Amino acid sequence: MLQVIAILGTWALVVNGTFFAAISLRTRRREVMLPLILFPISIPALLAMVEGTKIILTGESSAKFWIVLLAVYDLVFTTVCLTLFETVLDAE
Repeated sequence: MLQVIAILGTWALVVNGTFFAAISLRTRRREVMLPLILFPISIPALLAMVEGTKIILTGESSAKFWIVLLAVYDLVFTTVCLTLFETVLDAE
């Protein structure tokens, strides 16, 4: 179960990081802009990773909710980012 959370969580951070880095690429203050955009978008994924890992390590209950939340988050953001990525790169 920890491997599933690690894989889904890593994918969430990679997809969002790549997409929002491409968005902030053409800004003057990209070093400041990227964390300001990326952190609020990544909060649900970070929360799901932490809570899912905590539940698995403590053995309290099933982490199914957090794993499903991460999977849905990955699916939504991967779809949106793949759909808009070419548009973002071509924008001037």
